[in-house]
Amino acid sequence: MSFSPTDSVRKSCREWLEGGESSVSINISALDKFSNEIARSIHSNESLQVAEWDADGWHYTGKTYQRRQYQDDKLYELMRMERVGLYVLSMDAINFCFWPSSSKTAKNGLEYEHLAIALRKLAELDDENSMAFDQGDDFTNGIRAESSYALSPFNLKSLTTTKLQSLLQPHFPSSSTSSIVYELPEIAERCRLLNELGKGLIDNHSGSVLNLISKADNSADALVGIILDTFPGFRDYVDFTNKSNSWDEVKSSTSIIHFYKRAQIAVADIWAALGRCSTSSHGCHFTDMKLITTFPDYRVPQILRQVGGLQYTPHLAEKVDNQDELVEGDVDEISIRAATVVAVEEMVELVKKHLMDIAELDASEQSKKNMHKLKEDISAVTIDWYLWQRGEKEDRKGLLDPHHRVRTAFY
Repeated sequence: MSFSPTDSVRKSCREWLEGGESSVSINISALDKFSNEIARSIHSNESLQVAEWDADGWHYTGKTYQRRQYQDDKLYELMRMERVGLYVLSMDAINFCFWPSSSKTAKNGLEYEHLAIALRKLAELDDENSMAFDQGDDFTNGIRAESSYALSPFNLKSLTTTKLQSLLQPHFPSSSTSSIVYELPEIAERCRLLNELGKGLIDNHSGSVLNLISKADNSADALVGIILDTFPGFRDYVDFTNKSNSWDEVKSSTSIIHFYKRAQIAVADIWAALGRCSTSSHGCHFTDMKLITTFPDYRVPQILRQVGGLQYTPHLAEKVDNQDELVEGDVDEISIRAATVVAVEEMVELVKKHLMDIAELDASEQSKKNMHKLKEDISAVTIDWYLWQRGEKEDRKGLLDPHHRVRTAFY
């Protein structure tokens, strides 16, 4: 049987939660109450209130990309999409663990948006280059980013730690006080992952993100699998037995707990940037986005715990509240992540149920049709976006208890 990464995440996380070892449990009553609140908000606003891909101006969209020689050509749109796709994969290759600080006294203030904006500025550097292609560029075998593009596979493959630091740091906020710094932790590991990304694209996909995407045949689940097959740095799983020595063994093992947060969020970001609202025939219109699970990191379990949907054992609650670091891959970390996946799966069904209950109370046939349409937009991805964005706002207002902390390259 072929490997389905998203099915493996759902199945293994539920099995872990129901296996008796978990230090986190789900309070269905609290989840139901929270889901009802979300459903009523959807009814009032006529949508699930989530920001679109470029709503905050953080991300690279290629809108300022200009090449006079083929401005109206089909090639122009494909080149723009290739650049956006490379931006997305670069961002999600290094989208993890921003909180550690090299200073013993200063807090690291770096957040996701700072990295997203810094990478966007790098991507925009040659947007208005009047040259269509550099002399060494060859597109006879398919679409590839120009060598002038900072995030081209060839540039990523040859990137050094020093070069990456020099490219990104100038675009981070400057510190106005000695109590806060803005720095990218684990810069060497992040550089290694970008090297792996560039090399993997060149060796396996003719140096093209669009080529990689096309092999998935409009399947989000298949694209997650291709990303995992190509880039080992995205393989986010736990093996308690330590018996799986190869990727093929991992895919066939029944003792693995699968998460694949960055691989799944990369697919969701590609969909958001190039498919969800795109009218282009070249857009990434995946037919099975509902198979993607939530992205088990730190913010979503933080807000789910705040509303009572996740309940930690007293020992785990004490460690999280004291901001003690958890050990990557131990029972507590796995329990938080697995419970988050299962809780969001439950929420998807509960929100849909409450939307239908609201529709039944409304005599208007048009209202019922609208509610059914709104129901179709509810998935683990859109619920995750809602929870993450709400969590970010509430955390910055000091309304949330601490999130769990773990040093990891997976979230």
